[in-house]
Amino acid sequence: MKNTYLKPFMLLSIIVATLFACGDDDNAITPEQDKDIEANTELLAITSLYENDIVEFNQVQNGATLIASGFIISSDVSKNINQQIYIQDKTEDPTSGVVIDVALDNIYLTHGIGQEILLKLNGLGMQKEENVIHIGAYSNGEITPISSDDFQDFVISTNNNEAIVPKTITINEILEAANSDEPLSTILVSIENVQIIDEQLNTTYANIDNNSDVDKTLINCIDEDTQTIILQNSGLSTFKALPFPTEQGAITAILSKNKLIIRDTNDIDFTEERCIDDSVLLYEDFQSVTDTNEIIELDGWENINISDPQLFIRWEAKKTNDNIFAEIEKGGPTQKYDAWLITKEVQIVNTRTLKLSVDINVNNFNSNDLEIFIVENVSGDNINFSEANEIDDIVLSEDTSGFITKETTITIPSDYDSFRIGFRYNKKSSTPSETEYQIDNIIISEE
Repeated sequence: MKNTYLKPFMLLSIIVATLFACGDDDNAITPEQDKDIEANTELLAITSLYENDIVEFNQVQNGATLIASGFIISSDVSKNINQQIYIQDKTEDPTSGVVIDVALDNIYLTHGIGQEILLKLNGLGMQKEENVIHIGAYSNGEITPISSDDFQDFVISTNNNEAIVPKTITINEILEAANSDEPLSTILVSIENVQIIDEQLNTTYANIDNNSDVDKTLINCIDEDTQTIILQNSGLSTFKALPFPTEQGAITAILSKNKLIIRDTNDIDFTEERCIDDSVLLYEDFQSVTDTNEIIELDGWENINISDPQLFIRWEAKKTNDNIFAEIEKGGPTQKYDAWLITKEVQIVNTRTLKLSVDINVNNFNSNDLEIFIVENVSGDNINFSEANEIDDIVLSEDTSGFITKETTITIPSDYDSFRIGFRYNKKSSTPSETEYQIDNIIISEE
């Protein structure tokens, strides 16, 4: 068997001198003494051995066995983590952490969070993948998961079970460390005042219809510079179909590959009102609408049909997978009609050059019926707007099979003290129209 790291005898002697408290025969470990074994090296000393090559942990001298200890910070109870055990060296203010790869399921039944374990390293190996240290069975120069038959020979539980205190940290600190020569270890962290980005609002933790991992982007609410970090959710998790929280708050997660991994949904405590950037002048996701399949009635908004004769068709609230959005149905076989959903009044603050973002979904497209305008004001059924202020570069002319975020820059006329945005379903002819439009997540912001 080729030893890819612990090669010279002199190096073995150095490891023995630095890692072991004592090196005599009395410290040799035999299988019969497992119940009395103790760690004889620190996890940090083990991970420090890695230098860009696979490390094989061999018996080194006098039959002694290299043993490290750590505290479990992971759980596979919700299947977001599978066949891996994450450990760190201390329950609070850890300095090192690793992943133990195992061919074993339902680990949580015998090895829970906070459980101290002893890791017998002889017969195991270590490698690094994207700044994460992995330990597993060593064979022929490769690291493979520890088999279920061998698991108890290498991973030994102690009687010590303690509460893990997550390291409070900011996204900025994680990013700074990632861009330095000393990225943070794989440890349990807590980040406060974060929320999911606007573009991923009203989505589920992962895909409902497949087992692919899904990245969610979290953004901070407190720093002057907006920063983001990825939360990776497994498509095998038991909570993948649940809606992701739309509020903001704190998250407890394992930091791995400069991404976050939660053990279950209890790790997310988003209960505070969502923070909105000062540059955002209007934001509407329709989640406050309680009556779906009904005409949308929002404070300050207008939802009217100005057809002559007037028709009952209006923009309605619809719901799919806990996401609520606005929908206007197809125009019917012969009738012409002119149905508007108009935002509440928006005040000019610092600039008249603004960004408009809206999620649009188009079904059964066969005619261009959606128009979007900058509207000066509304009085009853009188909508004061100009054809010159049409916003036509974000309107879609094909089926989308799901919401697509469209953004554009708009300039508010200099004689407007305030303005609104009007979404107009304008069926101009008597020919049949099958086109159905859905809109969501309307954002007007300063650039």
